[in-house]
Amino acid sequence: MSHDHDRDIRFSHSVLPARVMEQEPLSAGPVTRKILRAENALQQRVEFEALVSRISSLFVRLKSEEIDRGIYEALREMGEFLGVDHCHLCRVDGSGEWVDHTHEWAAGGRPHPWAGTRGLRLDEHLPWSAVRLRRLDGIAIYSVDTLSGEAAVDQATFRAQGIKSVIFVPMAVGGRLVGFIGLDSTELEMHWTEDAISLLKIVGGILADALDRRRAEDALRKENDFTQALLNATGALFIVLDAEGRIVRFNHAAESVSGYVQDDVLGKVPWDLFIPRDERVAARRSFKQLTTAATASAFEGGVVSRFGKRRVISWSNTALLSEDGRTVEYVIMSGIDVTDTKRLEAEVLNVAEREQSRFGHDLHDGLGQHLTGIEFMSQVLSQRLAARGRPEEAADLDQITGLIREAIGQTRDLARGLSPVVLQSKGLAVALQDLAASATKHLRLECQCRLPAESPGAVEDPELAIHLYRIAQEAVANAAKHGKASQVTLSLGNIEGRVELTVEDNGIGLPPDFTGGSGGMGLRVMQYRAGLIGGTLHIGTREGGGVAITCAIEPPRMPRDVRLKR
Repeated sequence: MSHDHDRDIRFSHSVLPARVMEQEPLSAGPVTRKILRAENALQQRVEFEALVSRISSLFVRLKSEEIDRGIYEALREMGEFLGVDHCHLCRVDGSGEWVDHTHEWAAGGRPHPWAGTRGLRLDEHLPWSAVRLRRLDGIAIYSVDTLSGEAAVDQATFRAQGIKSVIFVPMAVGGRLVGFIGLDSTELEMHWTEDAISLLKIVGGILADALDRRRAEDALRKENDFTQALLNATGALFIVLDAEGRIVRFNHAAESVSGYVQDDVLGKVPWDLFIPRDERVAARRSFKQLTTAATASAFEGGVVSRFGKRRVISWSNTALLSEDGRTVEYVIMSGIDVTDTKRLEAEVLNVAEREQSRFGHDLHDGLGQHLTGIEFMSQVLSQRLAARGRPEEAADLDQITGLIREAIGQTRDLARGLSPVVLQSKGLAVALQDLAASATKHLRLECQCRLPAESPGAVEDPELAIHLYRIAQEAVANAAKHGKASQVTLSLGNIEGRVELTVEDNGIGLPPDFTGGSGGMGLRVMQYRAGLIGGTLHIGTREGGGVAITCAIEPPRMPRDVRLKR
C-alpha cells in the first residue's frame, strides 16, 4: 500500500519535561530509572507498531462498503491505546477551508462538541492549526495553556471544548490535504512519545489511502450505474463480449428480445444461447475477424429467444482495444430490432408486387386485347378498300395496322416485365431465358442464359423465384443503361439447396469510388430483395472487365413471416 507519509511530516509541539513514572521505585537510582523508562518506551513502541500493523492489515482486507466500520475500529483502538478521551476524523474539502466531522470514538460515550458537524470553517475556529495542516505539518500540543499568542484563537477553541492536550495528524492524497485525525484529552495533560507521534503519521496515511480508495470505487460505481442506466434507457440491444466471446454486459433491451436475464448469460457465448443454428458458424467467423482485424462491422442477423420466438436484428459491432492499442479487450454488439420493419417493408413490397402484377395483367388482357381487336378491324377495312379499287387507301391502312401490331408487341413486352406469366407457369429458369431473349430484342445487347445440364436451376419456392427474377431484371437493365454493356450473361444454379444467381456484363465497370453500400436506387433495391430472402448480394468487378453481380442463398432461408407473401 502506498502512503503519502513518504513525505516527512514535521510536528509542531511544545515539549514538557517527562514526568517520573509512577511505577518507578522511590529507592531506584538515576541509572535504574533511566533503564526503566527506556524499557517502558520500547514496550510502548512495540505495542504501537503491532497496533499499526493490525490497522494496516485490516484496511487491506476491507471492501469499499466496510471502510467506515474499519475507520471507527481504528479510532477506537488508537484512542484506547493512547488513553485519550476523543479520537476523531475530519474531512477537508478541495479548497482546504471547510471541514466535516465524519467519524469519532469517545471514551465513556461522551461525544466531541463537533461530532457530526458539517461545514465548519477551519480558519474561523483553528487558524493557527489550519496553516500547519495545509503544509501537512502534524501538531502535538501537550498543554493547551502553553500555546503562544499567535495561537490565541485555537487556544480559545480548545478551552471552550474542555481540551487540555491534542494531536492533529494530517491526511494527504497526492500531496494535498484531504483531512486530519484528532486525538484530545479533556481529563489530563498527555505526554506522548516521539515514537507514538511518528507511528500516528503512518495511521494517517493508511486512513487517507482507504478513503481515497473508497472515493475512487464510489466514483467508478456511479459511472457504472450511470452507464448501465443509459444502456437500459435505450431501446437498442447492447451486449458486451470479452476477447473470448463471453458475455460481460447485457442490457434490458437484450433481455426483452432474448428472454434471458443478465445473470443467465454472463460468462456464456451468444451463439450457444440465442443465435439461430444456421447462423452460428457465420457469427463465430465474424467475431474472430473482428477480434483479429479490430474493424467495425454491420450486418443483419437473427435472434431466437428462449421461448422459440425469432427476431431480426440489425447489428453494429465495435472492438475496444487495450491500452497498448494492439489487442482487442472487448467487443460491443449494438443492435436494433428490425423484425417489424422488415415485415412492414415486405408487406409494402408485396402490395407493390401485386399492383405491378395486376397492372401487367390489365395491359395484357385489357389494352392488349383492345389493340388486337383494332388490328383485326384495320385488316378487314384494308381488304374492303382493296376490293373497291382503292389501293392507295388500303396501303395506308396497312401501315396503320403495322403500327398497331408494334404497339401490341410493346404492350405484351411491358406486361411480361410487370407480370412475368411464364415465371408462374414454367418456373424461374424458363423466365430467365425469356428475360434474356427480351433483353436481346429490346436493349440492343447480346444476352444469354446459361443453365448447367446437371442442375437446371429449379427453384420451387415462388417467393424466392420472384425476388431472384426481379434482381436479374434490374441487373440486366443496369448493365444496358449504366454499364453500356454489349454482352450480358445470366446463370442460375441450385446445388444441395444453395441457390446462386449471377449476372455478368462486359460494360465499363464500377466507378473508382464504389463501395458495397453505395450505388443507386436499383442496387439498393437488389440488396434489399436479397436480404429479404435470406441471401447475400455481392457486386464486384468481372474478370476481364465489366461487372459481376451474384446473389447467393444458403439453406435454410429466413423465417417465412418476414418473407414476401403472395
